[in-house]
This record gives sequence, C-alpha cells and structure tokens, in this order.
Amino acid sequence: MPAAFYDDEGNHLKACTKCKITQPVTEYYRHTAGVTKDGLQPRCRACTLANYREQNARRAKKRKQRTYKLSPHHVEWIREQQHKLSTRQTAKAFAEKFHAMKINPVTVHRIFTGELHPTPEQQQNKLDKTTISIYDVLERVENITGSVEDYIETLSDKKIKY
Repeated sequence: MPAAFYDDEGNHLKACTKCKITQPVTEYYRHTAGVTKDGLQPRCRACTLANYREQNARRAKKRKQRTYKLSPHHVEWIREQQHKLSTRQTAKAFAEKFHAMKINPVTVHRIFTGELHPTPEQQQNKLDKTTISIYDVLERVENITGSVEDYIETLSDKKIKY
C-alpha cells in the first residue's frame, strides 16, 4: 500500500492502488485512524466510487432475484382474511403481521380465487373444468389397462377438445 509523499515541488501526492495514477491527497478519502500510515484510503475517490456502484448494482440484482415463498401458514392466514378484509387490506395486514415480507394484492386475489395455492376442492373444480385434447386422450389409452371404450365413456364430451 503506497503511502502519501511530497514531490520536488512540495505537492502532497499519493498513487492509487487500483488505477496506478498519482494524484493529490485531496482525491482520497480518509481512512480509519491507525489502519494506514498516511491516514488515507489506498484507492482514489473515483476508483472507490466505481467500486461502490458496482457492488450496489450486483446487490440490487440479487435483491431483485430474491423471492419469498409463501409457507402453508402464510397461505392459510391469507385465506382466513378472505371475507373479513379486501385484497388490498389483506396485503397491507400481511406486511404488518409478517414484518420481513410484503405481498402484492394481485397475489392475494389469486390465492382467494385458487389460481395460486389452490385448496383440494378448488383443484378438483379446476380439473373438472379443464378440457383434454383428443390427442392426449389417445396417448393415455396406451397406458391404461382394461377396455378403451370404458375409458372413453368415463370422459364427458365437454372435457374433450376435438
């Protein structure tokens, strides 16, 4: 770590460890007392700020990638609020109850309707309403044991998409 020095003209200078440019000591931040001989950071202000910007960008990217998965306890609590509070009020109350987590009102609505984390009843209703392609039916016929006619008769005509 190069220490600050005086040149022939009496200017107080220091060389940056990152960019290797010799600059006046006014271009360096102070360092904690006793860490360096001259009491200045080893990198110049421009290199230090560039490093901070890079770290912040990297951390922001990680923060954006971080997702909080809802536990069954969270989902159950949200369902309990369905007829008590509106979706916005539920999202706000969720953030107050579970301090580190925030939830979007759209997510609350999707839990209420069963699009996310459906209950077994909601899942069965969803399966009853879905349609199956005739090609999928024909592929499944190969894997079943028993009569093909019996399998096709168990499917309602409304469920099969031709």
